[in-house]
Amino acid sequence: MPPKNWGLHDYSALTLTLLDKYGLGNVILVGHSFGGRVAIDIASGSDRVAGLALVSAAGVKPRRGLLYRLRHRRFLHDKRKGLDVSKYYSPDWLALPENMRGIFSRVVSLDLTDKLGDIRCPTVLIWGKEDRETPMYMCGVMKRRIRGAEVILIKGGHFAYAEDHAAFVTALAGSIEKWTQHST
Repeated sequence: MPPKNWGLHDYSALTLTLLDKYGLGNVILVGHSFGGRVAIDIASGSDRVAGLALVSAAGVKPRRGLLYRLRHRRFLHDKRKGLDVSKYYSPDWLALPENMRGIFSRVVSLDLTDKLGDIRCPTVLIWGKEDRETPMYMCGVMKRRIRGAEVILIKGGHFAYAEDHAAFVTALAGSIEKWTQHST
């Protein structure tokens, strides 16, 4: 378990430490969801990333509509009244050990949109067409902000890499092959 005060940069630093420990220099990072956040953080601030595959990656601030605001207002009301508010939390948050919840809340609220323009390595965005956790508009933001990013859509939702594993592996392998051909 990480210390209670960990944030995104701590996960990135740990990843870079592991790369150093194993003598890995120029790497291709593949990050799904939260791992995409870590990959964005590293790729935007390091010249060690030779290629980046963001797979239904998190990091773009979610749109908050009227229903969200009404639900949040109800949450605050119920919390003030001392009522059970567990129904307002995501299944991911509820499944976490108590000491990870603060880290989770802090990290998922971090907007990395401004870092996307600092990514200079070849990038592919592999997205599930029916992803609800990181919807297509987030993929669009990343595509617009990351210079030269390619988008590949596959069947499935947030875990499309597992739902249509063959399509995912084909897309990833094709991108890596392109990147390695250009670098030689």
